[in-house]
Amino acid sequence: MTIKMLQRDLQGARQICLALLSLSFLSACQSLMTTGAYLHADEMAKVARWTPTYIETPHFTLKAYLGPQRGSDRPIVIYVEGDGFAWVDKNWVSPDPTPRDPFMLSVALQDNYYNAAYLARPCQYVIKVDRGANCQVALWTDARFNQVVIDDMSGAIDQILLRTGHSKVVLVGGSGGGAVIMLLASKRNDIAAVVTLAGLLDHRAWTNFHKISPLDQSLNPADFYPKIAATPQLHLLAGEDDVIPVELSRRELLRLQALSPQTVSSYEITGIDHSCCWSGYWTAHYRDIIDSLLEAQVSDGRIRIAPFRENP
Repeated sequence: MTIKMLQRDLQGARQICLALLSLSFLSACQSLMTTGAYLHADEMAKVARWTPTYIETPHFTLKAYLGPQRGSDRPIVIYVEGDGFAWVDKNWVSPDPTPRDPFMLSVALQDNYYNAAYLARPCQYVIKVDRGANCQVALWTDARFNQVVIDDMSGAIDQILLRTGHSKVVLVGGSGGGAVIMLLASKRNDIAAVVTLAGLLDHRAWTNFHKISPLDQSLNPADFYPKIAATPQLHLLAGEDDVIPVELSRRELLRLQALSPQTVSSYEITGIDHSCCWSGYWTAHYRDIIDSLLEAQVSDGRIRIAPFRENP
């Protein structure tokens, strides 16, 4: 072996070592960030005097937070988290889908009027505390809306209702959580109203739009529109959303409204994108939104929803 060949081999080995060190460093950083995300959510809930809990379902342990219960005359509003930190980048699936910035938890904690609860998605906030049985990356990628996921989340809602003693449920979901609550509404008969925040209504149309891999192992809310349309619902669209663009949502809303024009409403909010600033908007408007949906009146055999006031 010549000196030149040896130098070339050493240089190659050095590059491999640097690459491995980089991967090790990135993995360590991801682990620290994930641990911080768990602690951050608990601290957010603690400040708002919400109680952390775990809910055991047939396949998963689900993290939840329960807000102060404020009387049986009010419904319970259950807030469902989005897809969380599913991808590190477009080619790297996250090892833990726990959201770094839990925008639906931030939204939920603004609710100081209704009985309220927050429900994380499968595998969020549980892997690092050894409660991630059955967690595999498919559950936050192409199987994120799988039948097993929806069934277990529905079972978690049953347990929340059993713990709190409520029977009337309003579901609020953001981003992929919007798809989850639409699927939940299609299979339950106790959902009084549904609100989506930049919600995903048709994941086939969405993956086609972005030219990304289809969610082949997931149920699609669009397939259940006939079962969902009669439920009073409001879909809030983010005017600056480049993840679920307004034009994509509007096409789906036309399909929903054709089935039940009196129960399906939507509103586009300017100055908000997919994840920014929802908690401030919710603080100002959530009572008007939910009260309007709950006060939907039946006239001539059709349910009519009073428009909510835009200004607090």
